[in-house]
Amino acid sequence: MNKSFLPLEEAIDRVEKRFPGVPRQEVLLTRLSLHLQQRLACFLNETLKPWGINETVWISLLAMYSCPDCSINPSELSDMLDSSRTNATRISDEMVRKGWVERIACPEDRRKIVLRLTAEGIAFIETLLPVSREAQKRLWNDFDPAEKQDMERLMRKLLTTLGG
Repeated sequence: MNKSFLPLEEAIDRVEKRFPGVPRQEVLLTRLSLHLQQRLACFLNETLKPWGINETVWISLLAMYSCPDCSINPSELSDMLDSSRTNATRISDEMVRKGWVERIACPEDRRKIVLRLTAEGIAFIETLLPVSREAQKRLWNDFDPAEKQDMERLMRKLLTTLGG
């Protein structure tokens, strides 16, 4: 077992000895998932740090880049991030401040706004795409295609159980 997880695993074992019947494997899987989430976020954030962004901003930029006209409604961004509207606004503010995104009036309803990538934002994304690809390759390099498919299937199954 990875040494970063060992103290928590030992704690789970001690709790199980004091209170038999703890669903040890289920607790381990849950804690491993949370432990991995933190490690993944750190890995991705460290990769993006030289460009002054974090993984959440990067995914937000990619979400807009993936749209045909490079624009998205703030509520759609919030949904894509599985995040609060407040957090999506904070991220939007940061991207606008850096000049990567502009707020424009929605053509269908002038009371609403749309977030649209600027030319500078598109150029920034296209500069970072190769960096992001290499980081993803490094991250998953030790897994063969079948393992990655199994992991994806199992993670999607758990997400479905959680209502996602």
